[in-house]
Amino acid sequence: MAVVQPAVSALSAGDLRARRGRPARTFAVASLFSGAGGLDLGAEMTGRARTTFATDSDPWAAETYRRNLGDHFILGDVRDIKFPDVPADILVAGPPCQDYSFLWNHDGAKTERGNLFREVARFLAERQPKAFVLENVTGLLSANHGMAWLLVRHALRDPSRFLYGDPGARYALSASAVNFADFGVPQHRHRLIVLGIRRDLGVQPPALSFPFAGRHMTVEKALDEEPIPLGAANHDIYPDNADIVERLSLIPPGENYTAIPESHPLRVKGLISHVYRRLHPDQPSYTVIAGGGGGTHGYHHVEPRRLTNRERARLQTFPDSFVFVGGGGRAEYQRVRSQIGNAVPPIAAKHVVSELIEALDAGGVTGTPLRQIEKARRRVKFVGQATGGVGYEEIAN
Repeated sequence: MAVVQPAVSALSAGDLRARRGRPARTFAVASLFSGAGGLDLGAEMTGRARTTFATDSDPWAAETYRRNLGDHFILGDVRDIKFPDVPADILVAGPPCQDYSFLWNHDGAKTERGNLFREVARFLAERQPKAFVLENVTGLLSANHGMAWLLVRHALRDPSRFLYGDPGARYALSASAVNFADFGVPQHRHRLIVLGIRRDLGVQPPALSFPFAGRHMTVEKALDEEPIPLGAANHDIYPDNADIVERLSLIPPGENYTAIPESHPLRVKGLISHVYRRLHPDQPSYTVIAGGGGGTHGYHHVEPRRLTNRERARLQTFPDSFVFVGGGGRAEYQRVRSQIGNAVPPIAAKHVVSELIEALDAGGVTGTPLRQIEKARRRVKFVGQATGGVGYEEIAN
């Protein structure tokens, strides 16, 4: 699979001069729960969006973001952050999804983590962006017997009234359960995409298209057509023990632990299909996950081994030039694995943000002059390293 390089600079200086006096075509993007930056990278790949600030509490994801996308990052708990006064035409957000996932206890809005959607509502109420993209698991629709989605939908439609009981900006919503493989991601990844557009703009959120439905990208295209060179960043092969190598040798591509005869001493019991599941070369990968115990690392379709983090990043459509930071040592593997598994695939984000911007364009909604966006990016300055301080500073104009 040809690796798509990010369009990290939305408009050149020449383009900007040519368009002076015309409506701004670049949209300023604010990002919450940004992680390593999959949503932000995808938005910038459209060539029509530029991120003004991002935030997350994971210090290693912050270091990855800074290395690849810029210093406009606020490291800390979003509940403690005062949102900076920078342009924000579009909000993108991927709140933690574990409490809405069928693989967890599905407690949804009963948990502290499951209530972080309120911070999305706080941003909508305070900053009133023109539009937003929210990504989560499809389990959000059914958690708490459907009550979680009713709560989240109310918060997104009328955030000021939901949080404070006051009138404020209201949003028209669309919610789509999608498989990112239908967007060109070489991975079956079922997610909920909620799009919102401020009602006073008179534009309805678009119905998403699925250009790769029925013609999915495969593991072979993603990993084998352009092999990852030895020595590439995040491509370390972590050795599995002899029993795991032998166990994987008994499992054909596309199969999992159930392919091993029950009488075999290396047969294992598992609760989910991911356990010792190998990729199938002629199909998209199964979902790349952030963590898990033995047998959940994701396993190569040719070699009897776990996937490298670079291979996981390929399946998540990050370009090979996007380097994940994990601090070195034995802990780096899991730190990077977590960042990759928690990310929104950039190619999927690009598709979703493109269709949202097309709807805004059709409704005559414009963005922010690029010079203002670039100025704003310089005002939000990261402070602190992964081993030290937390916070940010707003630099005077």
